[in-house]
Amino acid sequence: MFRVVSLHFTRKCNFKCSFCYREKGEEIMDKELFLGLPNYLWKITEQVALGGGEPTLYPDLVREFAQECKRNHLICNVTTNGYVIKDWKQEDIKDFCEDITMISISLDREKRRYWESFDEYLRVIRKVGKHTQTGCNLLIDEEMFSGATFIRLVERLFKEGVDRVYSLYPKNSYFVDILPYKNYYLFLSTVHPEFYVDDLTYKILTEERYISWQTPCHYGKDIISINEKGAVSGCSFSSECKLKIKRPEDILKIKDVVFEKRYFCPYLKIGGDVF
Repeated sequence: MFRVVSLHFTRKCNFKCSFCYREKGEEIMDKELFLGLPNYLWKITEQVALGGGEPTLYPDLVREFAQECKRNHLICNVTTNGYVIKDWKQEDIKDFCEDITMISISLDREKRRYWESFDEYLRVIRKVGKHTQTGCNLLIDEEMFSGATFIRLVERLFKEGVDRVYSLYPKNSYFVDILPYKNYYLFLSTVHPEFYVDDLTYKILTEERYISWQTPCHYGKDIISINEKGAVSGCSFSSECKLKIKRPEDILKIKDVVFEKRYFCPYLKIGGDVF
């Protein structure tokens, strides 16, 4: 039914990014529910995107979940800020990555403050890349389009061995006018087959407008999100609970849920306003 199920199993995080759309806290999904989900998720998707909070704060739990995904023939991708991994031994990274398909390490203007240098970030990418595929979830900002920094940054990431760069448009935070730089995206996607953009970026660039799209976004259409409380929504940014799951098998009730079509992103900021 869905291209990917995004699972945010914890709120706990070691970073404090001002534009984070997740409330901070210590909450974590019930272990029995969490580890039981892959037994049913395979019936509605082929891929699980595991996030938080920060997943690497619970390496043993993530490892168990990835094992369950593999047993159920599910792709398990993990999104992390990567900072905890920099202090792990290589054998610990190997064990963590064993059943994970890809680890994507987020990068944005606030996370760069935590890293000693960009080289330190790249060292973690290389350490992880010895054991599984690596990705960079690159959240754009206006400074990246000054002097074609965006292109140079993406080129550097691929040169250093990143398998995939996923360019994300900022939601619920700040506005960036990307339409004047459509050629940047066209160039990178032509030169690098593994350069991707999120659904919001795609809608903006292909329809050349920020709102009132001709076709709906992927909200509840090819993606759903589950948080640590078992609340299911149409995307990770939405707090509108469409289904509450208490047992792993409850996720199959999603087949009876109707999601409205969205022709604009309600978490997009333009001119200081959120639509």
